[in-house]
Amino acid sequence: MTRMTRRRILPLLGLLPGLALMSAHAYAADTMRNMNMSGMNGMTGSAPAQAVPDESYAFTLPEIVVTGYRSESPLTIVTDPRRPRQPIPAADGGGYLKSIPGFSVVRKGGIGGDPMMRGMGGSRMVMQMDGMSMAGGCPNRMDPTATYAFPETYSRIIVNKGPQSVRYGASIAGSVIFERETERFEKPGVRGSVSLMGASNHRFDEIVDVTAGGKEGYARFIQTRNYSQDYKDGDGNRIHSGYGRHSLSGIIGLTPDRDTLFEVAYDSSRGWGKFAHGMMDGSKFDRDSWAVKFERAHMSPVVEKLTLNFNHADIDHLMDNYTFRKGMMGTDVKRRQYGVRVVADLKFSPRTTGAVGIELGQQAHSFAEAHKNKPQSAFTNDMTIKNLGIFLEYNREMRERDRLKTGLRYDHMTDAYHANIFHNPMGMVTRNLIPGKTSDNAVSGFVRWEHRAAKQPLTFYVGLGHAERPADYWESFHTWNFYSNRRTGGTVGPEAHRPKKERNTQLDLGWVYTTETTNASLSLFYSHVKDFILRYPTVGTGMMSRTRYGNVNARLYGFEAELTRSISERWTLGASLAYTRGDDRTNDAALPQIAPLEANLTAKYARGKAEANAVWRLVARQNRFHKGYGSVTGTDSGAAGGFGILSLSLAYRPDTNLTFSLGVDNLFNKTYSEFVNHTELADVAGFSPPSKAHINEPGRTVWFKTNYRF
Repeated sequence: MTRMTRRRILPLLGLLPGLALMSAHAYAADTMRNMNMSGMNGMTGSAPAQAVPDESYAFTLPEIVVTGYRSESPLTIVTDPRRPRQPIPAADGGGYLKSIPGFSVVRKGGIGGDPMMRGMGGSRMVMQMDGMSMAGGCPNRMDPTATYAFPETYSRIIVNKGPQSVRYGASIAGSVIFERETERFEKPGVRGSVSLMGASNHRFDEIVDVTAGGKEGYARFIQTRNYSQDYKDGDGNRIHSGYGRHSLSGIIGLTPDRDTLFEVAYDSSRGWGKFAHGMMDGSKFDRDSWAVKFERAHMSPVVEKLTLNFNHADIDHLMDNYTFRKGMMGTDVKRRQYGVRVVADLKFSPRTTGAVGIELGQQAHSFAEAHKNKPQSAFTNDMTIKNLGIFLEYNREMRERDRLKTGLRYDHMTDAYHANIFHNPMGMVTRNLIPGKTSDNAVSGFVRWEHRAAKQPLTFYVGLGHAERPADYWESFHTWNFYSNRRTGGTVGPEAHRPKKERNTQLDLGWVYTTETTNASLSLFYSHVKDFILRYPTVGTGMMSRTRYGNVNARLYGFEAELTRSISERWTLGASLAYTRGDDRTNDAALPQIAPLEANLTAKYARGKAEANAVWRLVARQNRFHKGYGSVTGTDSGAAGGFGILSLSLAYRPDTNLTFSLGVDNLFNKTYSEFVNHTELADVAGFSPPSKAHINEPGRTVWFKTNYRF
């Protein structure tokens, strides 16, 4: 082991005893406190006091979130995206998830990063936005779902780890839910907020959120703007990464009584982005969507709440190499989506609850040739996807401190592959695919036992979950192109070599410990994925390159440990540690796209109206890779070195409605890259030649943010 490697790894290993000592100290202190309280209760003849989590505790800090996230329940994390983060995240949804232990993001440029949970992303991780399941349009995933999420326009982000929920879909890795809730008015009034942020690389973010209403209803308007030029890495090299985004949202809600809500929402966004990972950029990211929501509480003694969602979305994405480069190629792709979702939350008794739901969805994907100096061709459908999902949940308070949670889900999916012909700018046929149709049935379910300790605010849980997922659009489309392209000699339909559905069986267990001053959690998992859908190395180059997907058996296991403790009225310290290991058992190789061991140390000092924060992020070297192999999110290109990044910030709140914050990310201007990444391929005039290695992260970034609420 080299001296440099030892210097990078030893601080990470040192965290393990540190976490243990901090946990032991916290446990002992809280035990003594509870014993003293119990003794006093015994003397006065009153019942023992139960530990109640303090909801105002700074696990979601009022100013800058650096010290972690409060678990609402085992395997569930809830965070408020409207509060400032450090380091400042990207302008889309993926950047906000990166700061949660266990998450990583595949960088492509300034936006459009693909989030991954415990080494699994794409359709393995279900993502919904206010009741809408939405996918991007790009066949190369320039615009994953998170690209169209403007996080600060949502009330909360809910993360469910593992296949321990069936409510939002068949989640192999877990689910991420962006929820937008408009607070009701007790009397006529207006409320809102304005947020502005400026940062290095000419980054500018603006958010305006205004709501007016009364007891009978409300009207809400939200506008966001995000812009940034190409960022520079620690060595001063420009990375092809600039972007611009603008969104408008209008919401009208009717609240005739306390138990009823009828809401109509319209969202529109326009954007563009440069990408260092490929030979094209996204010159257009357009989204127009509308949704209708109906909620009725206390419908009957059994139906606690009924929720109905209907939504529609149009995605229009243009990728080309002539808007920001000197090429001729371009493709315009569209995805039109419809969805209906009905959920009834049930209450059979004070100790027994449940839910039943049904979902219907349809997606139609199409493309058009959009080459430079040529008329755009008519749009042609290449695939239509339909889904029917039904789920049941049943929860039972077994005894005073025990709870049983279960769920079962069934999905039926059909994919229709349409005849598909594509030409290059010279008129040559480069793709001519044979049509066909496939269908799949998938069953998912889970059972989890939770036990709350008698004398401590400690919860233990253990759960077994199973989830099944057929090949998604990206896996199916590329494999279809690989085998059935008549242009290159293929003569079979899409069903012949389509990957089998993957089946994940996973064990989750852990502990959650919460008091007024301490929040600690440990989550462990072991996952066996039969017929894991693996991306194989690309065959050919340029316009003739092709990618295929196949099945292997895989194993993943790891943990996330978090601890935050207020050691005094002014000081709060935190630490987290996350690790996942993945094995391709069929090929006896490392499972690709698995982030290395990562730790975060945080400190907050608050005094009066001001606070100071520090975040030290430590990432180990990753030597386990399988070059050329991967998933829809990307492929391994080689090992990546470890690094440590220090970020600092200050915040001042002169009153309860106004906040100023200032920060420096990557204080020492280090040059580094993440292992879960893309190879830098962008060959653009005015830039350094592509490194053919990982895309570097931003260098030192200075930012200032202000927020005003009224």
